[in-house]
Amino acid sequence: MKYLNIIQRFFELQFGKVLNEEILLSRFHDCLEKINKEGVSVLNDFTFFHKYLNDGVRSQKTNQNIIYGFIHFQIFALLVFLFSGLRIGVFNLLAIISLIICEYLLCWLIINIDKQNLFIHNIFDWSKKITQDLDLMNYLVLDSGDVSAVSVPFNENKYAKLWLKEMSTSMDMSWENITIELLEDEKILFPNIRVSLGGIRKSIQNAEVYGFVDGTDNPIPNKLFKILMLFSRKKSIRFFGGDKEKAKIDLAVKELTRHLELLFGKRDTSPIIFNEESEEWETVINIVDRSNTYRNNIKQSLDIFIKIMNSYTGNNRIS
Repeated sequence: MKYLNIIQRFFELQFGKVLNEEILLSRFHDCLEKINKEGVSVLNDFTFFHKYLNDGVRSQKTNQNIIYGFIHFQIFALLVFLFSGLRIGVFNLLAIISLIICEYLLCWLIINIDKQNLFIHNIFDWSKKITQDLDLMNYLVLDSGDVSAVSVPFNENKYAKLWLKEMSTSMDMSWENITIELLEDEKILFPNIRVSLGGIRKSIQNAEVYGFVDGTDNPIPNKLFKILMLFSRKKSIRFFGGDKEKAKIDLAVKELTRHLELLFGKRDTSPIIFNEESEEWETVINIVDRSNTYRNNIKQSLDIFIKIMNSYTGNNRIS
């Protein structure tokens, strides 16, 4: 079965229409949409994705094609010898033909591996751009509210009622056992929040209860929430820039740290630490963003497609 698949892939890579980058990108989006719509059921049949990968590899242009010239030269030289009347013997002729066939297969392998690497590079470039666009859209949504909204102080009395009812056990939890989930809400500018303590989910609350909004009539996410959202994207964030920028960011992160300690209690360790050696802010508390199902689904589709691609081009290389 394995050899049959290799032969089938040989013909798919060797023969077929060459597609331009625009069509390949459009079909890449089709692959993501298929995963998004069908979910895990796509794992039952990879034919659709394998065909796309083969079409993409076949359509790449590579400078390695020049090595075919050496084989063609050998074939030409052999024909000259044969038509000139020189005798080289049947055994020698078969040996030369076998050698040329092996050389051709080796060249084909080298060229298509190069094409495959080129296409994989394109896939990762497209994936990176989509991921960046998704993150940019998340922050555009956050910043698209009423910029004139005034800062609203945290209503500790309102939170105290929730703390007494549900959150008092947070004092006994390590930061690693506390999870903040950002959940989708009909108000797209900021999500609801659900806290889990030691795996036990608490009631879903408006972000205002936890002190993550500004404004009253038309509330918008405040600075603390935006940093919280940032850490939901990546557990550790490395700093690049000058000392003044670092100090400014560090001040904002420390404000969020103090707010989290106000919500869940102060401990010997901090919920967000700065690693001096790697120059990274690292979250100890767990922050998970589930606030936009559609954009999260696209990211999940990207992850699934990359796994399918790695499986096909890694474990089933052209060999």
